Amino acid sequence: MRVLMVCGSLQSRSSNRAALDVAAGLASEGGAAVEMFDRLAELPAFDPDRSDEPDEVVADWRAQVDRADAVLVAAPEYAGGLAGAVKNALDWLVATVALYRTPVAVISAGTTGGPHALAELAQTLTWQGAYVVGAHGIAAPRSKSDEQGRFTDAPTLAAILALTEELVGAASAPGAEVAATAKKVVGRFGIDPGHVPPPV
Repeated sequence: MRVLMVCGSLQSRSSNRAALDVAAGLASEGGAAVEMFDRLAELPAFDPDRSDEPDEVVADWRAQVDRADAVLVAAPEYAGGLAGAVKNALDWLVATVALYRTPVAVISAGTTGGPHALAELAQTLTWQGAYVVGAHGIAAPRSKSDEQGRFTDAPTLAAILALTEELVGAASAPGAEVAATAKKVVGRFGIDPGHVPPPV
């Protein structure tokens, strides 16, 4: 099983990356092959007129998403919205079916736990045909981490564990079950469940 992890923060020391580090360790222990896409800063600004041009970074991004059985995105919230780098990356997938019926979970670590970032992620991913099977916000992450920025707070670690298990489990669960879970998750964000693709 391939699990792709994407950090929407470009900071070298990021709470969102720290959350992915925890999830990556858990997924690897469970036997999954974990890949990290760390080239968001290299992606050009999305231009529909260039969608079919052979840009190497765009092609690499699309290929990694396409071969993933599940995707975990951790992204900060800036000025009440989703970080632009990850939104730009998702825009480059608009003309593809790379995310279609792929289980995805989302995390946002930041001062308030990123409710707006999570909602925007859930909407964009759902409209691209992904199954958003889990979402978790981590508020005040520095108060839950050690001096190196690693999470040490037991409830936070447990929540990341539960989200990771939900995501990995969804990759092999029956389609109808995954679609039903996605409808519940996006419904909590006020997103019309009708946008969730039907199972095969």
